[in-house]
Amino acid sequence: MLRMMTAHTVEIDDPDAAFNEIMRQLGEMDLCANSVGIITCHYDYVSSGAVKNLCDAIQFDVVGCTVVGCAVNARGGVEQLSLTVITSDEIEFSVAMSDIITRENVVPTVEKAYADARQKFDCEPSLIFTFGPIMQDVSGSEMLKTLDRISSGVPVFGTLSSDTSLRYEESYVICNGDYHIHKLTMILFKGNIKPRFYTTAIATQNIHQQSGIVTDSEGYLLRTVNNVTIADYFTTLGIKISDIAAVAAIPFLLDFRDGTAPVARSIYHIAPEGVYTGGEIPVGAMITFADIDYNSVMITAQATLELALEDVAKNGANGIIAIPCLTRAFVIMPNTEDEIKKSMSIVGDKIPFSLIYSGGELCPVYNQQNKTVNRFHNLTYTLMVF
Repeated sequence: MLRMMTAHTVEIDDPDAAFNEIMRQLGEMDLCANSVGIITCHYDYVSSGAVKNLCDAIQFDVVGCTVVGCAVNARGGVEQLSLTVITSDEIEFSVAMSDIITRENVVPTVEKAYADARQKFDCEPSLIFTFGPIMQDVSGSEMLKTLDRISSGVPVFGTLSSDTSLRYEESYVICNGDYHIHKLTMILFKGNIKPRFYTTAIATQNIHQQSGIVTDSEGYLLRTVNNVTIADYFTTLGIKISDIAAVAAIPFLLDFRDGTAPVARSIYHIAPEGVYTGGEIPVGAMITFADIDYNSVMITAQATLELALEDVAKNGANGIIAIPCLTRAFVIMPNTEDEIKKSMSIVGDKIPFSLIYSGGELCPVYNQQNKTVNRFHNLTYTLMVF
């Protein structure tokens, strides 16, 4: 048996009050033999010392990251700290934090962190829940590829850190009171846990009709589609690339053509050699450009949660953890918290719920054999039922 419980505070200006409120709620929880905590918060809770004080006082491992917003059943918002506690007598947990990640050492550093967490167990874990750093020169996609390879495909769910500064100078990954902008942390779950995953990114009406095939790419650089430059391909869509150069994120769906559902990607930088995206773009994949707006954000949040609640009603569950992309919150500005409010209203008190805004979403999708395939997402509302 596994249970999920939550605590929260909005005492961002008073670290003592924040500490006392979380510890009071934690004291009311009926914990099992094994517990682990997930902490998500505005970066002010880190700089004030509130996070370290909490982690020092809590008698089990706590990992997480700073975010642009978070929620639990009772409340959510930009200035909130949430603590999600997962507890069980049968499921075991092991956590580790990596050394500092750089462009040059990302693969061995992630491998070592996994090995550090894995050494507690005598078998591979059932689930990896990870919090990675948001970095300009290292993609979450690369960290995910390493975890996927070294664990032989164990489902990986999680997020990259974020903050409200937009330059991500205070986007911290947290592990037992330690925090850093260039480290990764993870929880390994051992035991009979069978999570189910849901993802929705772009509303159907926002997806363009025309699709193309990637004919030249390298990592995150997309050079040609249908054997023409990306600028010429945009022309076939009736779009001048100069008109979109100032857009912060240009969404498209990427179909790997392997039987898995398409994932959302964004173009973040236009260069003479092509465009740089928020994840790897393999040659042979099919891309379909799209738009994202307020209605698309709200429609896809509702659709994802309704699917999850149908699953809960049919199969039972202990909790829902939702990880939507932070860009979605920016798209719906100035009503930044509307997706949080929508999510809370749909879930209500039906099941313990936690929402974490993400700097990059790590969530499995399913192949034609209904097996999980780990994917990195942009702009997506990802969700785990367990």
